[in-house]
Amino acid sequence: MAKTKQPRWLLPALLALGVLAFALLGSRLRVSYRTSLSGCVYDGGTGGASGLYRWCGRMGIPATLLEVPLGEAPRTLPAPSGNVLLTMGDGPWSPSGEEESVVLREVREWLKRGNALIVVTSKPSSLPSAFREELLADKLNQIDTEPPAGPPAPATLLIAKEVQSRPDTIELPVTGDGSLTVEAQSARWKPIAPKSDGTAATAPLPDGAATDTKPEPPRWQLAGDAGGGVLFRFPIGSGACYVLLDAFPWTNAGLDAGENARVLAGILGREVRGGSLAIDEHRHGHGRAESFLTYLLSLPGASAFLWLALAWALLYYYTRNVRLRPAERHAVQERRTAQEYIDAVAQLHERARAAPLAVEAVAGRLRQLARSSVEHEAAVETLLREADAYVKAEGRPASPRDAIRLVTELVQLRKRLYGSRTIS
Repeated sequence: MAKTKQPRWLLPALLALGVLAFALLGSRLRVSYRTSLSGCVYDGGTGGASGLYRWCGRMGIPATLLEVPLGEAPRTLPAPSGNVLLTMGDGPWSPSGEEESVVLREVREWLKRGNALIVVTSKPSSLPSAFREELLADKLNQIDTEPPAGPPAPATLLIAKEVQSRPDTIELPVTGDGSLTVEAQSARWKPIAPKSDGTAATAPLPDGAATDTKPEPPRWQLAGDAGGGVLFRFPIGSGACYVLLDAFPWTNAGLDAGENARVLAGILGREVRGGSLAIDEHRHGHGRAESFLTYLLSLPGASAFLWLALAWALLYYYTRNVRLRPAERHAVQERRTAQEYIDAVAQLHERARAAPLAVEAVAGRLRQLARSSVEHEAAVETLLREADAYVKAEGRPASPRDAIRLVTELVQLRKRLYGSRTIS
């Protein structure tokens, strides 16, 4: 059974298809999360920030899309101060899920120079520990950031909480002026009540006085109610860090509700001083690709391996296409088909039979002339018998000298006896 030959283009086509798949899907291979609060301009859903980006354009607020990691934002924005970085989401702060303390220390130094960071989340427990330690370490000791006791949230993202377009909302007063419309069931950070050591005697309370003492809201709280704060401003040097614990007010779902846009405009008017508003897109997988190929290239020795592989490939290509010795004479082997071989053999046989045929033809002409005349009968008969004997022998000589002699004698005898006579 003959083996089926595979097309030669199959393997290169498969390799090209693999490279194309890595190129198209590489930016999504490292994104291991997707939450309802996407907070990116590319998302037109209720949890996206496409409406916020258009609103900034109409309000004349310069807005840019940050497509690099958070630690590279200070080197990307043109103005050294007066910038605001807005990041929204409930998942990690980068597609790879790595939030290094060194990066956040650089962000803290950037905030001290007069910039601001706005963090929006609907799940305060998802905030990275490095963010709490590096930016809010000396502020959270007066705030209870632990989530309320209750049934644990589902671990899968398939049934995660959604950002509804019209949920049950309440209005919270904002320090200064205005109000913030948030979800009624949004998370809260509560102030920690002062603890009593229990050693001193408790003085009797006057009649009609309350039996419990509610702690005063911290000075960093901008919006909240009796249940706790939702919007906070933590000063860091000449800048500040804002934390919003609700996914509704500044996303596509609730930017136009109540005075949410007015509150945001007041914050941006206070913090944007010659800079711009940068919306974090990198944490959601946009911008620079964080693919598996990027991970391979970041391994130790990867660049050296690629340079060596390139050098060997170029050397192999050079030696395959350039001769390192004198050129050899190429002799083309003569090849014939079966039909050409048969025709050649037949031609050789015809050439070998040419001598007897020529003798037979010349002798036959002389015999016809001799029958019409009785002169010189003996000489003619002798030469004709010799010619007939040569023809009957059916020889195929390599050098037909005898045939040439007989033909010459027959022609000379015919011309001498009969001249140019023809047969009528």
